[in-house]
Amino acid sequence: MTLADVMAGLAKADVVKVPRRDWPRLRRDFQETAAYETGLAGTLRIGKLEGTLVAVEEATAAHLAIRALRTTARARTFVKERLAAYDRMWDG
Repeated sequence: MTLADVMAGLAKADVVKVPRRDWPRLRRDFQETAAYETGLAGTLRIGKLEGTLVAVEEATAAHLAIRALRTTARARTFVKERLAAYDRMWDG
């Protein structure tokens, strides 16, 4: 999957499934601004791809999920909700 494929996918949907094998190449174009260890699902990364604010989540062993957040307010809300969900999972 190329960066153009990811951006085209994000133009159509909020989330794009990306094979992990493609991430090292895509990561060169990702400007990471924050990273959060979830304790359960790897690292949740926030940053920009071609000027679009996105979250990169470790969805499965084979895929990452790249989610368009678009605004910093949406990014803050998303991170807060996601980390709270993982915290609840720890509590059983």
